[in-house]
Amino acid sequence: MTEARMSRDVTRELRVLTAGDLAPPMIRAMRIERRGHPPLVLPLYPDVEYVFGRSGDSSVVFSDDAVSRQHGRLWCDAQLRWVYRDLSSSNGSFRTPKGRPDVMLELRGSTPVELSVGDALLLGTERSRIVLLETAPVREGRAVQQSALHSEAARALEARVQIVAHHQLPVVLFGASGTGKTFTARRIHELSGRTGPFILVNCGRLPRDVAALQSELLGHVKGAYTGATGERPGKFFAAANGTLFLDEVESLPREAQDFLIDVLEGTGAFAPLGAAADDRPEAPRFRLISASKTPLRQTTLRPDLVERLLGDPLTMPSLDQRREDIAPLVAQFLANLRTERNIDAEVTPEGLAMLQTRSWPGQIRELQRVIEVTTQRLAAERRARGLDTERLTIGVEALVQHLEEQEKVLGASNTEVAPTAQFAAIRKRPADLTRDEVVAMVAAHGGNKTHAAEALGIALNTLKKKLKQE
Repeated sequence: MTEARMSRDVTRELRVLTAGDLAPPMIRAMRIERRGHPPLVLPLYPDVEYVFGRSGDSSVVFSDDAVSRQHGRLWCDAQLRWVYRDLSSSNGSFRTPKGRPDVMLELRGSTPVELSVGDALLLGTERSRIVLLETAPVREGRAVQQSALHSEAARALEARVQIVAHHQLPVVLFGASGTGKTFTARRIHELSGRTGPFILVNCGRLPRDVAALQSELLGHVKGAYTGATGERPGKFFAAANGTLFLDEVESLPREAQDFLIDVLEGTGAFAPLGAAADDRPEAPRFRLISASKTPLRQTTLRPDLVERLLGDPLTMPSLDQRREDIAPLVAQFLANLRTERNIDAEVTPEGLAMLQTRSWPGQIRELQRVIEVTTQRLAAERRARGLDTERLTIGVEALVQHLEEQEKVLGASNTEVAPTAQFAAIRKRPADLTRDEVVAMVAAHGGNKTHAAEALGIALNTLKKKLKQE
């Protein structure tokens, strides 16, 4: 064996040891400590960037005056290291290393600072603290508790998730945009107990240039191109011992399909960009989950790749099939606003009844947007008028106003109808209608009982009787 070959083999062995047995603990979550609030533990995902500050559009809002509107940013860099950068805050950011509560290192300048498990970030003051954790919460911080879901479709989905989390077959999540495919993929990963990270690849946003695509998915070595000052693990290798989630897999470029086939089969030239021809690393091992809103045979995916992706298919139910879950979903969205935006709000029973009778072409994502936009707009209006915002009440009028404005911007399509018509998209027998649903429909039609009765498909006298019920 030549000296050069021996050197490459030793380097490869060291790389395996460094990535495995000798690797430091992985940061998977953060604990948010804010004055006047209970501690909040949230999982951290490598594909998500987190901004902290007093601004309402921050990932987590801090109300302390010592915190700037945009105080600091936390993200996972190309080397899979969690790093933090102070955003030129007024009072600065400080790092307290694990086990050194007496040490406060000031973080200033544009250079990101690498963090480790147990480190604490102080935003201007010790009253606003972020602690990096190795153990993520069992369920996603922004997720609805599964026990709170009532619909048969949601319970059937949860039963399937529990099953697929306990095998290692590939999984395809099939369903319309907004039905919760990304959340379901993350939940499968969390329940599976895999030690590696959850790596999301948005296939629709991958570069079409072959070299850039190779760098993104397979990584590059130092000096592979101008500006490549260090090694970068590609998405496929970053997912080693974890889960690779291919979102919008129907948009996967042909070159990326070839790379993926090579990795899954353990054959071919799946080396990082710029690597020596005879320095092919071992194929990474990961759990493969993909998501598509288009039937796979109607896509341009290679037939042999489709066979490898298919594994255990799982169809996502629409929100129309999960109407009983709208109330707990709304409750969770409001809880998110309370913990992350410092906005305390509730939706009236009439408003909730209206939401439960409306059709949702944008699925759960649309429902979430309606709740968050309506709530934050009302909070902003009250602040602008100098009124108290401690407790906000979201009624039918505010919700309908936003929905009607939304429809004007979106425009009508062949499959969509105006908001007030959508409330009656799912008809019920008169005996099954609740008083709240009737009240919501009357409010949606500006108090016109005749129009509300027509929309519900019931007689006017029946509507009046419902309104008189206690």
